[in-house]
Amino acid sequence: MLAIMPYPRCRCMSHQLPIVIALGVGSAVLYAAALSGNLPGILLAYTAMLPLFASGLWHGAQAGLIAGAAGSIAIAVVGGAMPALLFAMTHALPNALLTALALRVQIWSDGQTYWYPPGHLLQAVSLWSVACIAIVALSIGMIGGGFRTGVEELLRQMAGAFGSDWLMLAGDGPISGFAALLPGVIAWSWMVMATFNGLFAQSILRRTGVNRRPSPRMADIGVPLGWGTAFGTAAIAGAVLPGDIGYTAANIAIVMAYPLFFQGLSVAHAVLAYLNAGVFGFVMFYGVMLMFGWLALGLIVVGLVEPMVRLRVRLARSTPS
Repeated sequence: MLAIMPYPRCRCMSHQLPIVIALGVGSAVLYAAALSGNLPGILLAYTAMLPLFASGLWHGAQAGLIAGAAGSIAIAVVGGAMPALLFAMTHALPNALLTALALRVQIWSDGQTYWYPPGHLLQAVSLWSVACIAIVALSIGMIGGGFRTGVEELLRQMAGAFGSDWLMLAGDGPISGFAALLPGVIAWSWMVMATFNGLFAQSILRRTGVNRRPSPRMADIGVPLGWGTAFGTAAIAGAVLPGDIGYTAANIAIVMAYPLFFQGLSVAHAVLAYLNAGVFGFVMFYGVMLMFGWLALGLIVVGLVEPMVRLRVRLARSTPS
């Protein structure tokens, strides 16, 4: 027998409401910093989800939803309906969903407590991006011209706006190449932003002693075999299907690789721990990863096969010779 609780209940929302609204407005201010166009403003905008996660993980999922609504209203007042809609779709709503999931807990009859698994949270982040790509693809398809054609036209406009004359003079080749993976790359950037803002917010709350759930561990990341099957199906569809259907499927496969990458990263951590690599080993590993970003593809493959080979379980059962 187990009892399922969505999250620990908030007992004094009326007292917390000013803080929650302030965090939501703070998120809107950080989001608007990107409008400056300079690097510091863009970096500040990258942390716009941090106050929203802090609100939800501190005061509960309802507080996270209120903070997101406050931020959306603030953006609407200053910038209008479209920026507010973008803020809601990329910050407020996914924060509310992820916070509600993160605070779900199962309590078994023997007293054991199980929080919503981090691997499932990564899948939720990925599925939100998949839904956004599908919505954009359908919207552009209904307007006319096609998804890929619309992405290529966007790249041409961006190249002109930023004065990238070499890209314009090079013809359609480079633009088509960039466009092939652009939706998936943008989604990865957003997923990394959401993941690290959530982890940073959780770390701040844990250090101040007001966290509701324990911080997730890399060793706890697990992605089921069915997810890998769905990823493989999308990848094959992207390779063989023509037109916008294949283009959309290929970028969805790129997005679905995100949880697999973290599962591969979890396996790498298990191997380093098994080898007693210590801090130096982890620093070297991440240093090599930063220098050779293409090695991430190897981790995705490792994450894909881990449910079948169960290397982490094998390492846990054995000891170094």
